[in-house]
Amino acid sequence: MLTVFYDGRCGLCDREIAFYRRRAKSGSVRWLNIWDQPPELAAAGLTPALCLQQLHLLDEQQHLHTGVDAFLLLWQIVPALAWLARLARLAPVRWLLNAGYRLFLCWYRRQPHVQQCTIYTNKEHNES
Repeated sequence: MLTVFYDGRCGLCDREIAFYRRRAKSGSVRWLNIWDQPPELAAAGLTPALCLQQLHLLDEQQHLHTGVDAFLLLWQIVPALAWLARLARLAPVRWLLNAGYRLFLCWYRRQPHVQQCTIYTNKEHNES
């Protein structure tokens, strides 16, 4: 079973997770909202601030995957998207997906709740 960590405060992320939930094979994914502070978050060495940087996913062997690599694993368990996972393994397609994801992250990291979390985490880090 895959474990997906997602930002439950982001409307776009909520809609995307809802899309995957409806289409993923039943019982194949645990969906964990990072703001609920699930024990799996700390066990994977993650924090909400870190998870806001890009998608994080644990595979069946509890190996951590991030960004496009995480999406590829997720797409594999969604029957309607399995073809996309196969296509994304091609180098030119993978390069385009990574470039597109980096552009998305530039926009996403400017969202107020992401900035607040980052500011809060940096403040904590500087005080210690």
